[in-house]
Amino acid sequence: MSKKILKGRVINGGKAKGRAVVLKTPFSFIGDFDPATGTLTKGHPMEGTSIAGKILVCPTGKGGTVAPYIAYIAKARKLAPIAILCRSVDPILALSGLTVDIPILDRFDVDIISEIKTGDELEVDGEQGTVAICGK
Repeated sequence: MSKKILKGRVINGGKAKGRAVVLKTPFSFIGDFDPATGTLTKGHPMEGTSIAGKILVCPTGKGGTVAPYIAYIAKARKLAPIAILCRSVDPILALSGLTVDIPILDRFDVDIISEIKTGDELEVDGEQGTVAICGK
């Protein structure tokens, strides 16, 4: 199967390879995420879904200034996502990703929420600003 390559803007570099978890709603490390389990919390449309070791795909972020600390706690426990891809990243989600030093890309040449599916295997190249969709 051939890879489809998407091009985006780099917020933080680095490389990651893993499965995507695609959210249809803005994401916050505060209120949407449990750093003790690496899962989405009660009340989230995808409640119970693990984003630990996954590539988080979401429209944008939301939340307050404690979010980077929550991301840091999750990374220390090896329960954080390994990359974040957004339509348009907000400052809090960007700072969260920078705090744990994972690749963050946004402003893609396609709508990533409709192009990438949960479970897709992705290769993120935060140096080149590309994401390869490798299939399921």
